[in-house]
Amino acid sequence: MKRAIVMSGLAFLLSIGLAACNDGGDGEEKHPDNGDPTDEEEGEEAGEEEASEALPEDEMEMPEPDIDLSDVPDPVAEVNGENIDRDEFEEMYTMQVEQMAAQMMDITEDEEQDQQIREEIANEMARQELLVQAAEERDIEVSEDEVEETIEELVEQDPMAESTEEFYENMEEQQGFSEEYIQDILVEDLRVEQLLEDEFGEVEVSDEDVEEMYEEQIAMMEEQMGDEMEEDPPELSEIEDQLRAEAEQMEMQENREELTNELEEEASIEIHV
Repeated sequence: MKRAIVMSGLAFLLSIGLAACNDGGDGEEKHPDNGDPTDEEEGEEAGEEEASEALPEDEMEMPEPDIDLSDVPDPVAEVNGENIDRDEFEEMYTMQVEQMAAQMMDITEDEEQDQQIREEIANEMARQELLVQAAEERDIEVSEDEVEETIEELVEQDPMAESTEEFYENMEEQQGFSEEYIQDILVEDLRVEQLLEDEFGEVEVSDEDVEEMYEEQIAMMEEQMGDEMEEDPPELSEIEDQLRAEAEQMEMQENREELTNELEEEASIEIHV
């Protein structure tokens, strides 16, 4: 059976790629706990922006990564006796490298960063497999109606798609994902979501939590912008839904991490990349 990373897993893969390029492979985060860039980083980013603006448009070409996966073993990992195939890994790795190239980063030029990305992807795929196996053990299934409802929600959130058909066409064109593959991804995503809900209960974010997030973000905005703020910050009512969704996603990710760590303690995992 072809396994896929759930949507939250895909987002995580993108984030680890960016982190790998920023931390130089030493495994330490370069940002403070609050997520703000340091003064040094702000200076570097400003310098990069000035350099980019100074370059003619015809010199700002997207890099073309030299993807060579001839040394990747098959399988790339084994999780409780189940293989994660090389084809699956290559698909995820290629997508990751191409997404980073679109942001003017070519990790294939740096052997250390390239190896770090490979290991991060293989490890995340193994952790996702643990969750999928746990959902299978509990006989968790999802209906076609649940999948279609999720697709409709994704279409509503996609400014480039006005219909389900257009959404599928865009995904095929931009990511190379077929309709069947997308639905397979969503089935696993929904099964894992149900697994997390069975384990931790339904995620609920209080109004107090949302208000606290709002105050933190406004304070951060005022600190960063200072006297340069030309407009008043948005009212809580304007971004309440967005903040609540962010808080729910963070809690779900924390639950996912906790359960995966528990499953790892009893699991047999071998990574070969």
